[in-house]
Amino acid sequence: MRRIVVVMATAALLVAALTYAAQQSFTIRGRVGATDQEAQEGYFALDSQTMIVVKPGSEIHAYLRSKVGQRVRMTIEQETGSE
Repeated sequence: MRRIVVVMATAALLVAALTYAAQQSFTIRGRVGATDQEAQEGYFALDSQTMIVVKPGSEIHAYLRSKVGQRVRMTIEQETGSE
């Protein structure tokens, strides 16, 4: 009985730690793809599974336009201290 409680407590702790880590940031990797029109409008694909939409004229827009066709790694983090 005691072994089951220890295993369940360990599993709960692991799930809590993974949930906390997921809330802090996540990383995506892949090749940036976009047609000229998509890039102008701020639509970029990362491989075949992720679409990123950014505001045209922003810093991230200029960065992604310069990286079309290249592999990138992007980390999305929650900004601390702002609302």
